Amino acid sequence: MSTNALLDGLLSAGARFDFGNSSPDDVALALSALAGEVEEAQLFAALASHPRTDLTEKALLAAIHATDVLAMMEIASWLGRGGLIAPSSRKAVGEAFRKRAANASDHYGVRAQALKAAMILAQSEAGLRLRLQADLISLEATDDGNYLRHAARIAGAIHAHAPLEELRELLTRLANVKEAMDEALFELGLDALRAGMEATTPEAALSEFRQAQAFFERAEQASESRIDAKLYRSCLDVLVDFHTGQDGDLTTYVEAIQQAAFGYTAYLMRSDRDAETGSWLSVKDCERVHWSSLALRLESLAGKLSHSAWISVAAALEDELLSIYTASRSMFRRNTAGGLEELLRPRIVGSMQKELRSLDILELWIAENSSSGLLPDADALRELVVHAREDLVAHRPSGAVVGSSPTAAIIERLPASEQATIVARIEADALSILNETVSRSFIEVLEAATNGLMENGDYAKHEDARRFFDVVLLHTTRFLVARHDLSVATFPLVAYLFNRSTDNPPLEADLQHDFVNFLMGSTLAQICTPEARDLGGGRVDVLFTFRWMKTTAELKRSLPKRSSDQLVDEYGPQAIAYQSTNVSFAILMVLDLFDRMGAQPDIRDQISLHHRTVADSSVQKTVVLFRVQGKRHTPSDLGKSALTAPKSKSA
Repeated sequence: MSTNALLDGLLSAGARFDFGNSSPDDVALALSALAGEVEEAQLFAALASHPRTDLTEKALLAAIHATDVLAMMEIASWLGRGGLIAPSSRKAVGEAFRKRAANASDHYGVRAQALKAAMILAQSEAGLRLRLQADLISLEATDDGNYLRHAARIAGAIHAHAPLEELRELLTRLANVKEAMDEALFELGLDALRAGMEATTPEAALSEFRQAQAFFERAEQASESRIDAKLYRSCLDVLVDFHTGQDGDLTTYVEAIQQAAFGYTAYLMRSDRDAETGSWLSVKDCERVHWSSLALRLESLAGKLSHSAWISVAAALEDELLSIYTASRSMFRRNTAGGLEELLRPRIVGSMQKELRSLDILELWIAENSSSGLLPDADALRELVVHAREDLVAHRPSGAVVGSSPTAAIIERLPASEQATIVARIEADALSILNETVSRSFIEVLEAATNGLMENGDYAKHEDARRFFDVVLLHTTRFLVARHDLSVATFPLVAYLFNRSTDNPPLEADLQHDFVNFLMGSTLAQICTPEARDLGGGRVDVLFTFRWMKTTAELKRSLPKRSSDQLVDEYGPQAIAYQSTNVSFAILMVLDLFDRMGAQPDIRDQISLHHRTVADSSVQKTVVLFRVQGKRHTPSDLGKSALTAPKSKSA
């Protein structure tokens, strides 16, 4: 039953209730008498979304005033999952939540959840946000300690998006309140970490990193359950030692980070409930995947104890920490019509992250071509890359000033004939990061994939296999989203997706070349092998290997119209066959050349999970299908013929 139907039914049960001849007081009175017939959170959702706000708003505000702690928790969770308040009621509803949170005589649980609800609404209501900031700044240490703990987290989330010195001072005060101490210290640590990553001098970076290190260490001491504080502090131990020139045991450092990361990723595993991506609870799936990515990257560097290894580890830490921080502080909001969702990100500069990744890609490309005769001075180029990376990680102004690009300066030294190739790799990676950070759909498809994979025995049982495949999924999803959005003008290598020729259509090899080129420009370059042989008795398009685990990506081309299930039935057995002696999940990527009048489906329709068994096996295999749409037009060239009527609900 829809929320509107639920509300109409509830009111009509009140004997001859007539919307047309009723007043707001009539509605509020009727609902107060009948509210026991439906859960309070359901009633709230029905009232919030009913079109007759002129009649229901008073009852909605009364519900906020009267609800208990469990119902308030469900209401805040509903808002966090994207629940919408009618535009005309948002201001009044936000104020009602704010006042309930500020009522010191109320139960701390009700106040905490009301504060969370108010913050979600304040994301798109500037006036409410300012009043909420004022309420937080005015908090006294004598308030309920449990409420102050929740308030510290809310204050930290708001401060990440709209930095305010008074909020930082509040967190400093709350760090002296026993119940709120660990939360306030953790938020102060995140704030100092952000400042360190944004620093443009080595002195400023070291000062902020040391401050963050101290805050996280104090948070650990305040609460034994702060695995997250231990993890951040372990990362900062490396960064501080790097900045001070100390050469400790890098292997020991990396093992400490990995151990903490493994524990924290288990903590971040999603529950059975939908993720609250619209609240301060963070984009936990992305946060978890990036911690896994960091652990995977560090393992390949830990055995090298040279100075360059320290630079590489520090660079990997800064790169992934920026992604992790962004995921942990990001929030989604919807516009008043319920669509065109917007990702709110913390105010943090990402130029260093892009530059570090570009240098990684450039270094790998130099290594690949050092014996080809194209690069007679390959060693000198490698040295330039090392020095450029060290300048960036050390926050030296020569390498970090706005507008400068050490990567571009090195590329200019390459033969002119080769510059386009490496630039294409770097552009592809940069565009994939952009899509990840601005697209709500990216988060949704990644969440759906990781959630559905929990039905797979190997993924659910083996934490290391889950972390490994999460990172593979992260980059494969980046590839698909980027190819969904890229134009030929921006990135000429995707021209095959716009090839509409019936006599000379694009080949499977075009997709493979594009995907492999993308992988070689990603952090998976070290663990993937194109055209790998002797796996399941055959040759696989792309093999991913990490520790004991191997998984594959099989690439195909399809011309007729096929559903996702039909594609898996057609090509899935081959993808599954490669996994008969290792983990029971793999990737199938299909270049879909059925002509949809030049259009392409929504990105959420292009990734799907399929569980299958073959050859009477008792082990269920999982194929993650990625459909890459070909035969496309640019959006401006699409005609009316590309539109279809919506399917009826009975279909």
